Amino acid sequence: MRLYSAAQMRAADAAAAAAGMPTQLLMEAAGRAVAETTRERLPAAGRALVLCGKGNNGGDGYVAARFLQGSGCAVEVLEMAPEPAGEDAAAARRALLAHGVAPEPLDDDRLAAALERCDVVIDALLGSGLDRPLHGALQAWVERLTASALPVVAVDVPTGVSADAPTPPGTHVRAALTVQLAGAKRASAFYPARSAFGDTIVVDIGIPRQVLEQASPVTLLDAATAARWLPARAPDAHKYSAGTVLVVAGSERYLGAAELACRAAYRGGAGLVTLAASSRAPAGWPEVVFEPLRWTDASPLDTLEALDPKRAQVAVVGPGLDPAAVRWLPLLLSRLGGAVVLDAGALEPGAELQDTVRAHGRAVLTPHVGEAARLLASPAGDVLADPPAAAAALAERYAAVTVLKGASTVIAAPDGRQAVSTRGHPGMAVGGTGDVLAGLLGALLATGDAFERACAGVYLHGRAGERAADDHGLGLVADDVVEALTEAAGELAC
Repeated sequence: MRLYSAAQMRAADAAAAAAGMPTQLLMEAAGRAVAETTRERLPAAGRALVLCGKGNNGGDGYVAARFLQGSGCAVEVLEMAPEPAGEDAAAARRALLAHGVAPEPLDDDRLAAALERCDVVIDALLGSGLDRPLHGALQAWVERLTASALPVVAVDVPTGVSADAPTPPGTHVRAALTVQLAGAKRASAFYPARSAFGDTIVVDIGIPRQVLEQASPVTLLDAATAARWLPARAPDAHKYSAGTVLVVAGSERYLGAAELACRAAYRGGAGLVTLAASSRAPAGWPEVVFEPLRWTDASPLDTLEALDPKRAQVAVVGPGLDPAAVRWLPLLLSRLGGAVVLDAGALEPGAELQDTVRAHGRAVLTPHVGEAARLLASPAGDVLADPPAAAAALAERYAAVTVLKGASTVIAAPDGRQAVSTRGHPGMAVGGTGDVLAGLLGALLATGDAFERACAGVYLHGRAGERAADDHGLGLVADDVVEALTEAAGELAC
């Protein structure tokens, strides 16, 4: 699965046409998929109102209306213009007329009357081309549609939503279901726009697979991809070959953060976890090896100098970290040879740390929006307006895989690869779940490609949160996510 901007999907359409795929067949496949999905998801809907715009999205609507009528559904069509802008849409309209369905002009009175008669509305007004707020009559029609509370099936993108932006520019359709054509659009992956799409389904309309893969570098993570990118354990594995994790974390105030990271590392498959901290939580797992580290000492890193490198194939630095540790981070990074996860207290802006991270070359950063804004020296609103761009900027600036955390999480690599995970649950908005992710990533990074391992870890973390929410709902705590990791991983392995 890939995630597409409006421009990327237009390029894919053009490339498919250049390769010999007739655009009229693409429209026919799109409209048919909308009709079939509507009948499958809303089988009790006996009367459909199809709202058609002037462009190709309207053409998809004409085709959908024809197939809905053929399936036994009573169909009414209201159109913004009797002469569609393109020949494919015009041909679709003529085909609908040939089947005995005559579209009528879309106006206030006709819309109000049709909404009283129908069970479902097909939104084929604008599609993916919008980049500004609705106004005038179209805005009023969308507001009336919303007030009707009827289920809406949107074609590709709900009207009023920009295909590329996490936040709709203004008034927009709130769909119960969106049938996305050929590929998922960027807005469908990020809140608040994601809410406007309702349930989503991506349908094949005939664009060749190789064309779609070349059109976008952004992977929309699914279970199959995450499973493929998880590390496998050999039957003759031992604790060192399974991967060892050093957790440098915690403080007197945040003992639990370090403990959660250690637990997640074990549940994520680490063979040995060592915690280097000033103290540890009283209920700490006995499996965690403890190494005292006092940041107020004259040379606090001496403890780590004596540590066998085999016990620190990957380091997780930062969860609940003592502020006194910040000035030692560049030196610490320079002494760590394996992959490093930098989280929370380790994500401090500064040229020295940035240069050290770049020189290290094997770091994974895990900022939330506020931390990303500080590292980029930009407003948090800019990060929220374009999470993929913010993640890419951090990956380039720090030469590090970047995991920009949120309700949807973006993973970006310095080489330009990107992925987005939409897994997770609102109940995960609780202290400690980020520490769990950091520890989990530590367990996965001992081997393999850092970007792929980070993607797998993010997806697994989100899925574990969903499973924990099945039992605890909004009352889940971070340790519930830890305990759900093994079940979530088992699910991916099936």
